[in-house]
Amino acid sequence: MAGWRGRPGFRTVLNFLACVLGVVSPCLGAVGRHTMGECVDRQGRAQRCMPEFENAAFNKLVVATNTCGDPPIEYCLQTGVTGVTKSCHMCDSSNPRLTHPPRYLTDFNNDDNTTWWQSETMLQGVQYPNEVNITLSLGKSFDITYVRLKFHTSRPESFAIYKRTTEDGEWIPYQYYSGSCRATFQRVNRGVITNRDETEALCTDEFSDISPLTGGNVAFSTLEGRPSAYNFDNSLTLQDFVTATDIKITLNRINSFGDEVFRDPKVLKSYYYAISDFAVGGRCKCNGHAASCEANVNTGGGARLICVCEHNTAGVDCDRCLPMFNDRPWGRATASDSHECQACNCNNLADSCEFDSDLYRRTGHGGRCIGCRQNTAGPNCERCLEYYYRAQQNDPCQPCNCNPLGSIQQQCDPLGRCQCKPGVGGDKCDRCQDGHFGLSEAGCRQCSCDSAGTVNNAGACDQVTGQCQCKQNVEGPRCDRCKPGYFNLDSTNPSGCISCFCYGHSAKCAVASGYAASVISTPFTTDTRQVIEDFTHGQRGWTGEDRFGNEREIRWTQVGENLGATADSQEPVYFVAPAEYLGNQRLSYGQTLTFKLRVDPEDVRLSAEDIVLEGNGIRLSAAMTAQQNPVPRRVNQEYSFRLHEDPSLGWNQRLTSFDFNRLLSNLTSLKIRGTFTDRGRGFLDDVRLNTAVRSGAQPAASWVEVCECPEGLTGQFCEQVVPGYKQENPQLGPFSPVEQCFCNSHSATCDTVTGECSCQHNTEGIYCERCLKGYYGDATQGTPNDCQPCPCPNQAPCDLAPNGEVVCTSCTEGYIGDRCERCMDGYYGDPIGQYGQPRPCQRCICSGNIDENAVGNCNSITGECQKCVYFTTGTACERCLPGYYGDATSFPKPPCKPCNCYQFGTQVGGECDQTTGQCPCLSNVVGLQCDRCVDGYWNINSGSGCELCDCDSTGSLDTSCELNSGQCQCKPGVGGRQCDQCLPNHYGFSSSGCTACDCDPRGSLRLQCDEFGSCPCREGVVGDKCDACKENYYDVARGCIECPACYGLVQDKVDDHRDKLRQLRDLINNVGVNPDLINDQKFEERLKQVEELAKDLLNEARKAAGGAGINADSLRQALDALRDKVNEIEKAKNNAQATTNDAKVKVQDADETIRRIQDKLREANNYLGNEGKQALDEAKQAAANFGQGSREMQELAEQAKELANDQTEDAQAIEDTANQALQTSKDALKAVRDALAGQGDIANKRIPDLERKLQDAEEQLDKVNQEAADALANAEASADRATKILANAQARQPNIDVDDLKRQTAAIKDEAENSLLPDLDKLEADNRQTVNDINDNYDAAEQLLKDAQDKQDVIDQLLARADAANDKAEQAEQKGRETLGEAQKTLEYLSNFEAKVQESKDKADEALGKEAEIRRIIDEAVSTTDQAEAALGSADSDARTAKKTAEQAKQIAEGAAADAKQVKEDAATIYDQATAVNNNADKLKGDVDSAENTFNQKKRQADDDETRVNAAMDAANDAQRKADVAMDKVQGTLDRVNKILEQLDRFSGSGGLDEGRLRAVQAEYDRIKGELDPDAINAIIANLRIDARAQGRLLAYYENLRGDVMSEIRNLEEILRSLPDGCFRPQKIEQL
Repeated sequence: MAGWRGRPGFRTVLNFLACVLGVVSPCLGAVGRHTMGECVDRQGRAQRCMPEFENAAFNKLVVATNTCGDPPIEYCLQTGVTGVTKSCHMCDSSNPRLTHPPRYLTDFNNDDNTTWWQSETMLQGVQYPNEVNITLSLGKSFDITYVRLKFHTSRPESFAIYKRTTEDGEWIPYQYYSGSCRATFQRVNRGVITNRDETEALCTDEFSDISPLTGGNVAFSTLEGRPSAYNFDNSLTLQDFVTATDIKITLNRINSFGDEVFRDPKVLKSYYYAISDFAVGGRCKCNGHAASCEANVNTGGGARLICVCEHNTAGVDCDRCLPMFNDRPWGRATASDSHECQACNCNNLADSCEFDSDLYRRTGHGGRCIGCRQNTAGPNCERCLEYYYRAQQNDPCQPCNCNPLGSIQQQCDPLGRCQCKPGVGGDKCDRCQDGHFGLSEAGCRQCSCDSAGTVNNAGACDQVTGQCQCKQNVEGPRCDRCKPGYFNLDSTNPSGCISCFCYGHSAKCAVASGYAASVISTPFTTDTRQVIEDFTHGQRGWTGEDRFGNEREIRWTQVGENLGATADSQEPVYFVAPAEYLGNQRLSYGQTLTFKLRVDPEDVRLSAEDIVLEGNGIRLSAAMTAQQNPVPRRVNQEYSFRLHEDPSLGWNQRLTSFDFNRLLSNLTSLKIRGTFTDRGRGFLDDVRLNTAVRSGAQPAASWVEVCECPEGLTGQFCEQVVPGYKQENPQLGPFSPVEQCFCNSHSATCDTVTGECSCQHNTEGIYCERCLKGYYGDATQGTPNDCQPCPCPNQAPCDLAPNGEVVCTSCTEGYIGDRCERCMDGYYGDPIGQYGQPRPCQRCICSGNIDENAVGNCNSITGECQKCVYFTTGTACERCLPGYYGDATSFPKPPCKPCNCYQFGTQVGGECDQTTGQCPCLSNVVGLQCDRCVDGYWNINSGSGCELCDCDSTGSLDTSCELNSGQCQCKPGVGGRQCDQCLPNHYGFSSSGCTACDCDPRGSLRLQCDEFGSCPCREGVVGDKCDACKENYYDVARGCIECPACYGLVQDKVDDHRDKLRQLRDLINNVGVNPDLINDQKFEERLKQVEELAKDLLNEARKAAGGAGINADSLRQALDALRDKVNEIEKAKNNAQATTNDAKVKVQDADETIRRIQDKLREANNYLGNEGKQALDEAKQAAANFGQGSREMQELAEQAKELANDQTEDAQAIEDTANQALQTSKDALKAVRDALAGQGDIANKRIPDLERKLQDAEEQLDKVNQEAADALANAEASADRATKILANAQARQPNIDVDDLKRQTAAIKDEAENSLLPDLDKLEADNRQTVNDINDNYDAAEQLLKDAQDKQDVIDQLLARADAANDKAEQAEQKGRETLGEAQKTLEYLSNFEAKVQESKDKADEALGKEAEIRRIIDEAVSTTDQAEAALGSADSDARTAKKTAEQAKQIAEGAAADAKQVKEDAATIYDQATAVNNNADKLKGDVDSAENTFNQKKRQADDDETRVNAAMDAANDAQRKADVAMDKVQGTLDRVNKILEQLDRFSGSGGLDEGRLRAVQAEYDRIKGELDPDAINAIIANLRIDARAQGRLLAYYENLRGDVMSEIRNLEEILRSLPDGCFRPQKIEQL
């Protein structure tokens, strides 16, 4: 049957029918107050809502237990008339037109195309008791209103309707239909439903009649006749009754006419079940909480219908609340109550809740939260779990974690604190309280520790063992004693005890008595007058420094009564403590340094060196905020620094206690940073250093030690050495260990520092290890009589000889002998009086003119000198020998010099003066040795004096001449001894010399010219030098050949014209040479003369042209050109005259400008000398009178400033004037140059003057600029100084330092008077040093450049030689391959030739005439073979050469490392090596050129052989390529060298050496060196050897091949001899 989803009119009818039948719910939906599709009303309140009423069976799955068509069966239509022929049809499931499946029960069709489901017929056994079941699955729960069946046959006699509420639940009967209710279903027919059981299924025979035979309907209403139908919302029974997920129709018995008893097949075929429509009216069950249902795709891919739940409900049927909405019981929505699910209150600590009815009754809220998080519990997760806590309601619950041993119970209070047992502490009762230990069931026991010795003075012990927790330097079970090496257990000491210092000599010490605490401080708040006096002279010893130790100014401020410092840059200023804070401050160890500090501004930048301590080579510093000190601010803050090595104190260097004491024992510097910003200020106050002093006052200084010293040391700190001991290392001072004095028993004491003994018993030495001088013996014996007096004169030292004799070992100087009884060589005297009275030995006096190494220089008794040297003589060598002169007693030696008198200039027999050395000279001879003539004289060797030079004054440079030849010094071109004539081929003897003739030898008869420089010319040659042909002559190279006679006709006229033109040129030249002598009138007259001459020339030219008719056009053109030239001359004359006038004016202007500049300079100098000096005097006077008030000083400063401004303006005016003068001079120069460009000769004489004046003007301008700049600088300096004076005066009005002001004024005056000269000297000195430094750097860079060049060149040479060896080997290999190819081709040719010969032999008759050709071919083959053999020989030679080259390469490679090492070690010879390398590079280039020539030669040889052209070309191209590669390698190496040279040039150009660039150059050198690694070269050599062996194998192969070729040739010769005589025409070998 057709479903009615698409038929809204029919749906309305069904709804109305449902109402008529008493179905309440649809009626309510249709006539209620609102539509069922809205779950909230207009006010947003929840209300009941339902999905649309529908046919729930439409297109749903239907399953039937019996369906016809499989196999196909025949059925017949029931007519109800017996005996009438029935219409029968087939039911076939395989035929779509004949099939009747169960899906036709719920499909969509219409009356015109009815479909139906059909069972098998009664013939197939379909009849009671066999039932047929039809099951409809709705997919989910529906609220069923009715079930309707439309039968295609008659309605069954008995059937029933069942439902179930779950897919696998039991079937519950809805309704029974039967004509035999009791017999079939055991039900009363048409019973009545009571309130007792409203879900009872009734049985009725209403629809069991056989008629109609088709189209009968059965409609079942679920609520019809139910008592509670009109109270459906409150009847849970009916609500459950109408709910169904599946509907089953059970067909029990077919209605019949009773004719089936005859078992007629046709009758039986007419009885079967057939239903055309199965409809179920209802709504998708959503319990009033959804307005629609929708298909939901499940995980298996199938779709299932579910409600789209509202009202915070969930589930397929909205049959439960959402997990967090169970605060009230779930209920089905009704018209009066939507039963919206309410949210549970779980405080955001749970994701679901459940309904608790008991809780709901008690509180009105039934939501009990499930799975509370964060350790919470309770219906609303409102409290913590047991043994958990939280301080605030919103905090997460934390476990109590009460320790079971220390806690009374496990539950803690809201703050997490457990209830502890006695002696137990901690929030969790998990530890013993301070001062307790041993946590157990009974609690903790009390400790017995000394609080002063325990950490933090807590008296605490180990909470497990009870061991007291001692401070770092404390020990003992109770922490009640110091560790060895420590003393003074003190509760205020974080370490407990202080380390024994004792200068490192002892670890045993104790607290010293008699010391009291004291403070070193600087009183900043004292009497005002005293403060001013103290701080004016050094701030009571406090000074200022920057980080680099440069002095910075600090001041005392009276208002703040503190020290102030101001930074003039970013560099901080430090306050440096005076002497009372320095020195031995070891008694401040462990104590504090305190002070007060404020800064401005507050934007401080701290550093690690804000507090600095220095001493004994140790530097210690800390940041200002170390030891929990505050950041400096604008307000005074207290700072405290403990002088102790504890790492927590923030000192930047970790020191031991000993080193810290060592630092304090000689504190040399204490600095406190005062400024912390750029140009910031800082103020220091109340600096206090805690220390100790010897005193019995209180409080006692318990931190002072007294040491128990080891042997050899004493003193409170073991700082003193006991007599009899000395320091082992005196440089350590009191820190040095000691040892006993060692004096060989000759002293009981020694110097405690040096160890030198105080010797006795005639001994000496550091250890008394030797006898005194003049005593002998063994002082190391250790007895008082070890040393006895020596029996030597003058108490000379002596010693015992082996024979027991006493021998004087060190006689007094000049004495000798065992007992010093005689004088030694070089001395004289008679010590023991052998020759009279004893005389002491004295040194011989020989004036230093003896050989000190010689023996017997003087007589040992008399002292007379016997071996004088240096050309001296006399008893004391006190005078020079004859022929020598000088002071024999003077120094240095030798004192006497030879006279060396010149033989030919000295008088015969004359000797020089022994004092002056002057020789007696002949006439006109001079010189100490008479070895030269008087100026203007010569011929000293004549022996009679010198002769006069008599040089020609015109031709000589001067009057002197050569000493021996008398040749005068001639001027250029002059000759003759006296320079009185011209040299050959010169002329014009004059004061400037002679001029070369320069005669042209081609045209001159001889090369000597006349006195005017005219050369004698050949016929037809003219010119002063005979270098041109005369008119009507030509070809000077051939001697000037005469032109034809016709050219002589006009010669005379031309000569006349030339004379006139010469006159005109002379006139013009006169104008150009004498421009200053020309005035306008004179010039006009000369110009008229020129015009007249020009007119005459023109007329004569016209006559000549008209009369002779010869070359008229040429003459006309010449005259026109001459006319143009005259016009140009006139124009040039005018321009020159105007330009000259302008130049004169501008030069006058320049002179005037220079004069004005000079006046300005004089005014400026006078201004500076007078008013400037007056201003300085006024400033000085004002400074002296400053005490009268600041008003006069201010007026003085303003006057000085005005004066400075005036000087500045004057200087600017001077500069403007100078610039104007410069511009004027430049204009003058330009005008002069323009005049010169217009007429080159007019202003020749004025140009030097103008240029010189221009240069003078520029120099004057530079001078003016410099003086102006100096004046401006002095003026500005004066203004600045005056301003500074004013500023200082205003800043220091209450504290006037008159003397200082006077000194400043005097200094300003001195600087003004001394000007800039000292600065210039200093600048020159500074520049001189700079220039020297630059020169030194340049020399160093140049040397470095040479070194790098040398190293690079050596490497390049080695690389080039290796590349050359490799190229030769490759070329040899290539030649071998080429030879092999040629030999193979030859063999191929010969093989083909043999075949052709065999063919020709068969045709002997035709081949007889070709014997000559065959012989030629054989000759060619033999020649080719010879060439191949030669090539093989060449290959062999090349291979041997390659092998030899490889061996050379090996030697080169082996020597490369040694060469590189030698280059590195021996830098002194680098330059020579570089030169050699450059030569080698040139040689290498020559080798490359030679190789290229060889290649060209080989190429020409290859071209001669036509059969090897292609192979030779290939070989040539390959050789060319390799040569190019070699050149590229060489060029690449040169480029790298040039790159290094460029880098080194940049070094020298930059004026200094850049270490980074040098490293880059070194790296490049190392990289190149690495390319020549010996291993790599050895590998290359190995490859070359392999190639050589391959060449050897190729040679062997070539030898074998050569033998085969020779065999073939002999075979061919045999064939040739066997051929008959005749001639034939063979093909060429190339075609065979």
